Amino acid sequence: MMTRIINVKQILEAVPVVNKNQLAIEITDDDIIDENNGVWMIDQNKVKKVKTSPDYTASLTNWTKVLLGHLTLKQAVQLGFIKENHPVDNDFVKSGVSFYDYF
Repeated sequence: MMTRIINVKQILEAVPVVNKNQLAIEITDDDIIDENNGVWMIDQNKVKKVKTSPDYTASLTNWTKVLLGHLTLKQAVQLGFIKENHPVDNDFVKSGVSFYDYF
């Protein structure tokens, strides 16, 4: 089974952030839903699209690994899945996401 984020804003509002500082992430390469692409500012679980320099950049596929709890942000940077532009002391809460309605 494959996981795909449809509404980035909704996911970013739902996933808790450690250290509650502002975090700007850039999502690239979503060829299906163009609205997901761009820089998103997360500030205490308030999310908006902005035109600023991002702290981190990655494709939607690689952000999915972090946002749905498979990897921490630090692990994803170390593995080369996410590019660190301006390091900040934030991360997303690591957890296991389950889809109970699958079969």
